[in-house]
Amino acid sequence: MDESASDAVSPATGADLVHQVDGIEVASFRAVIARLRTDYPLEDPSRIEAVVLREWEAFSAGRPLVVPIAVEEGAREILGLPRD
Repeated sequence: MDESASDAVSPATGADLVHQVDGIEVASFRAVIARLRTDYPLEDPSRIEAVVLREWEAFSAGRPLVVPIAVEEGAREILGLPRD
């Protein structure tokens, strides 16, 4: 994870609200890190990120809940190629 990105986070704003996807509450990674950094200011930011990533892996079992639309577009390109 890019540590410089985590160092630049600010406290969660209205734009960082919790949403639901397939009935599961979700929030942006940045928003979660910002909230945890606010609540645990003495913790090393890289440890907070590591804990969140570890919890995500345990929760998701390696299967993403959401993906960027660009991933779908890339999959369409690959699936549209002729098979060898």
